[in-house]
Amino acid sequence: MKKITAILLFSMMAAPAFAANNEGFYVGGTLGNGRLGFTSNVALSKASDFVYGGLFGYRYNQNLAVEAQFTGVGKSTTVTGATLKGDAFSLVAVGILPVSSSVELFGKLGASSTKITAAGFTTQGETRTGVTLGIGGQYSVSPSIAIRAGWDGYPEAVSNAGVKTFGYASVFSVGAIFKF
Repeated sequence: MKKITAILLFSMMAAPAFAANNEGFYVGGTLGNGRLGFTSNVALSKASDFVYGGLFGYRYNQNLAVEAQFTGVGKSTTVTGATLKGDAFSLVAVGILPVSSSVELFGKLGASSTKITAAGFTTQGETRTGVTLGIGGQYSVSPSIAIRAGWDGYPEAVSNAGVKTFGYASVFSVGAIFKF
């Protein structure tokens, strides 16, 4: 029990030190709105969807971090009830521009794998790996907690009768980041 208490106390003291240096590990969660990027002749009753995600990152210095993220990218439903739903896993480099001691802008560039599942369509879902990107801003509420808002784009694909159609899903999200 003494070891666990000592580890917890050390972790709580170390978190502000990492935040002050702008270096260290962080985790986060996001909520937002995702929209699949396919254009279709099918009448849609719903073209965007509530999405959520989680991320894990490491910040090397005040201007560079690396993040791994899993997120939903949206769901489209036709008037007949057929659906397309997407999820993405990404690994990105994050360029960070400090605006003040608590406000930062960021840009993301990396790779993602997006899986589309289809139900009730002749179209089949596909998995597409490609370039992903994003932009946003972050506000540090405390040395170990930040609020983030941003846009991310993810490559996507479906196929119909052997012909693939490519698109780009858009996700607008807000979230919380916990530095440790």
